[in-house]
Amino acid sequence: MNKNTRNGLLALGLAAAAAWYKMSPEQKSTIKNKVTDLGNRLKDNLNNLKNQVNQGSSTQSAS
Repeated sequence: MNKNTRNGLLALGLAAAAAWYKMSPEQKSTIKNKVTDLGNRLKDNLNNLKNQVNQGSSTQSAS
């Protein structure tokens, strides 16, 4: 990672931390719920994808 990328990510992280600090508890709760929901959907989709790959490989080996 080059220096500009590292500095940009650091600045983005600091901005996010400052924004989080200024949020009300209701806004923080809303963001936490959205992130949790996104994580759960991502896990479900990943499990579905794994199942599809496993089913595809088992049907190919059976043929």
